[in-house]
Amino acid sequence: ASEMLARVTDATLQVFGGMGLMDDFPIERFWRDARVERIWDGTSEIQRHIISRELFRPLGA
Repeated sequence: ASEMLARVTDATLQVFGGMGLMDDFPIERFWRDARVERIWDGTSEIQRHIISRELFRPLGA
């Protein structure tokens, strides 16, 4: 989810150009939040590892 959020906000920022970084538009806040989300959630590789570990864990363990 954080990867898609980053892609969408990066693309939107490209559309807005320099104006997208101004406080006048909400994209600036979305872009900052997306950057934090990348760090907060951990890297995609770590998330994939956690999910695969849970999927392959024996039942009842």
